[in-house]
Amino acid sequence: MVAEQESGAAGYAELRQRATLYVRESGGAVPEDRLIAHVFGGGGNPALWRPLLRQILTGHEDIVLRSDGCWSDPTNTLQRNAEFPTDYVVLDVETTGLKPYRQRVIEIGAIRYAGGVRGAVYSTLINPERHLPAYISQLTGIDDTMLSDAPLFQQVADELVSFIGDSLIVGYNIGFDLGFINAELKRAGAISLLNDSLDLLPLASQILTGIRRPGLDGLCRALAIEQRERHRAMADAEATALVLGKMLDVAQERGLRSIEALQRAAAVYVPTPKRRESVGRGRAVLDRSHLDGVPSSPGVYLMHDARDRVIYVGKAKNLRNRLASYYSQPLGYTRKMDGLLESIQRIETIQTGSELEALLLESQLILRFQPQFNRQLRNTESYRYIKIDIANPWPRVTLTRGRNPDDAIYFGPFRVARAAKAAVELVNDTFKLRTCPRSFKTSRSYGKPCLQLSLGKCPGPCVGAADRDDYRRTIHDVIGFLRGEQNEAIDLIQRQLADAAEHLDFERAARLRDRMRRVRQLILSQQILDDAAGRGNLVIVTPGVDPAARELLLVVRGRLWAQFVVEPLDPTASVVARIERAWQRAKTYPDPGVDHDSLDQVHILERWLRKHDGHPAIVALDDEPDWLDLIAYARARTTEELTRDRLDDAVDESGGSAESFAERDAVC
Repeated sequence: MVAEQESGAAGYAELRQRATLYVRESGGAVPEDRLIAHVFGGGGNPALWRPLLRQILTGHEDIVLRSDGCWSDPTNTLQRNAEFPTDYVVLDVETTGLKPYRQRVIEIGAIRYAGGVRGAVYSTLINPERHLPAYISQLTGIDDTMLSDAPLFQQVADELVSFIGDSLIVGYNIGFDLGFINAELKRAGAISLLNDSLDLLPLASQILTGIRRPGLDGLCRALAIEQRERHRAMADAEATALVLGKMLDVAQERGLRSIEALQRAAAVYVPTPKRRESVGRGRAVLDRSHLDGVPSSPGVYLMHDARDRVIYVGKAKNLRNRLASYYSQPLGYTRKMDGLLESIQRIETIQTGSELEALLLESQLILRFQPQFNRQLRNTESYRYIKIDIANPWPRVTLTRGRNPDDAIYFGPFRVARAAKAAVELVNDTFKLRTCPRSFKTSRSYGKPCLQLSLGKCPGPCVGAADRDDYRRTIHDVIGFLRGEQNEAIDLIQRQLADAAEHLDFERAARLRDRMRRVRQLILSQQILDDAAGRGNLVIVTPGVDPAARELLLVVRGRLWAQFVVEPLDPTASVVARIERAWQRAKTYPDPGVDHDSLDQVHILERWLRKHDGHPAIVALDDEPDWLDLIAYARARTTEELTRDRLDDAVDESGGSAESFAERDAVC
């Protein structure tokens, strides 16, 4: 065994000597591939021999690897590019998406150069604590299995910062990499990197002929740099280092002889051309025939899979533009899109006269089809009410799935159960209400106190320690608080939060803050429901699919009761008869209140009405409406009047759908 080791060491020494002599005979610097051919023979793929060459030569004092991919003697390396920095770190990261504060880092690759010579490397996978999108796995070759045992970023943060130190950071589109690193450092409670940096992407656009913001692979091809692997952090860092070496030669020829000059050149703004590549985007998997015959008008689109199941429902103010945008959508960059575009076999569109109608129709279709890729508006069974059983001698505040025909007071329903639960917990903690399930209707309900009394979280009605009138006044305050009418209660919670912070109980302060944020949203949601219930009956006039037609939305007690299309040639008498029949049914039908199925529709309508209060499209109704006047009024309104000030654009501030209303109100 010893003899074998000595034989191997002697062989390496011979190869090292052969490489050193060849470098010296070649003027002091040789490209790596040429050195491989000389040391190991001209046959074979250089990529197979590269790891062995570096193992043999790394750490050898007589020959070093330069940043441009050439092996040279140290004197030659230090003289070359003497005016440029010779100490720097080349950095690259792989991520789950494009947005630093929404997505996570999955791999880091960094190479340190000292005196212009490649030195230590830093490479690690990172567990992003989430599912990896399919497109990212396909792009990088990294999958969830590989990341399951990888360290979390906070576990390697100190090590990474120590490796980088105060060095200049070089990268290709380095702002992207540093944005993700600093976002992760912020999550870990660490200080952001403030190092000087050099971005090779804009620099290449300035000093290389015919280069306009290419990808790293395109730049490597332009500079005749071989790439062993793409979209892995260390491989991209190595390619970036080789690009830097080549670009420094060009920079010197152009008179850029300092890091400041390079940074000034890189700071020149270069417009980003539209990317037309199909790889990784919707156009790679979507058939262009999906756009055939799609109108440029408001409406709803339904995406079907190979089994003709509806897998996604969306709305748009311009159907053609919205569907066309999917062709440039990156595959898998959001969880919502992960796998959707690849599954589409057919797209069905339904025209509507207005975006408001599209919002309402989208909500109905999501509820009907339960599409796989619609995250919100599907599971109405999970909605919760907050119940206060005022018929009980000592009322409780609890969560319930449904509204029973009893004497209790109900708030909601609310979309997210955990938000309603947080509100109940905050109310019980703040107002010191009982939480036990005792009925207090029999003697067995008294005389056995629980732990809550010992902790000071219950007034103790079971042992006669609570005053009935005081408790009832507290319940009255709770009802006012949940309706947004009790600022004193909010002030009390704010004082508790300040007290927790003053006593350095930051965990309790954070818990109170988060609960208060959820409760504020929940109160807003309840106010919307109360306003809808208290709003008078009305008709909303919107354009029809036919520009000459009008649509009438009859809203009764905050809910869409009926919808009528009034064509230009429809006899007024027949239209009046239809509306009158619906109106009479509405007057005789008992008010069911807002339930799980109607909640989303009520939210959409009420938000729209709040946004457009006083608009001519809204017609209030009295007890005995004059339907002839209403129809005449609707027919006399122009499309411009009904869509004045781009009102439909204001319906959906977040850019999309009825689902965005649910996302915006997700805490309530």
